[in-house]
Amino acid sequence: MLIFLDESFRTHLRHGKKFGVLSGVAIPEDIFHSVQADVFGVRRPYHGVVLRPEQELHGKELLGGATFKQMEIKGFSMQWNLATELLQFCRTKKLGVFGVVCFRSDLQSFVCGDENRLDLTYRYLFERIDLYMKRRFPGRFAKLVFDNRDHHTHRKNAMAITNFFSRSPLGLSYDSILRVPFFAVSEGHNYGLQLADIITTVIAMRFQGEERIRPLWDIVHDMLNMEVVGGQNQSSLKVMRDRPDQI
Repeated sequence: MLIFLDESFRTHLRHGKKFGVLSGVAIPEDIFHSVQADVFGVRRPYHGVVLRPEQELHGKELLGGATFKQMEIKGFSMQWNLATELLQFCRTKKLGVFGVVCFRSDLQSFVCGDENRLDLTYRYLFERIDLYMKRRFPGRFAKLVFDNRDHHTHRKNAMAITNFFSRSPLGLSYDSILRVPFFAVSEGHNYGLQLADIITTVIAMRFQGEERIRPLWDIVHDMLNMEVVGGQNQSSLKVMRDRPDQI
């Protein structure tokens, strides 16, 4: 299972709280190539209208202010339509969505400050991925693919993640996740990361308080995984509130 992950950093529209979102999409390896081809098929009618054939799909471009202005004036937007078709495709393929929405100022950068201690954001994310893999795909492994940031960030996070999986009792128990993370660029035709970008944008706008994103959030919400843990439903999207006692 390939888990493509991206980040978004926002400020809430009403109360001004800053927060970060680390989220993405799970694509089984055995259908990855067909998903790549199908995504190209979805976007192809929009070439020359919304984007160029080689242009990268970006959530902030498809769902930016210009898109909502077009919808307000004209009643429709080709950018919105493309984003909708891509998300509907993901839902039809039953792709899973995982993530963390973090309002805690000490953790919302998604950069591990200590290579020997994995941040809670990543622990919550890996907990949900591991549970999903063991219950839905027993015997298979999840491979974490992070979108490109910078070398310093990758180095710190890679060391913290690998140390967590290899040395800590909790990390060792998450044995359905490959213990070495991958880092890739979304340019070209890496549609896994590009879909993660769009999904992360929708989640970020939902928690930013943008009401106009609701139709797309409803599609993403349908792709969240729900598991019963300790008699309670646990979503594959973890929300970390501002105060530690609210987690």
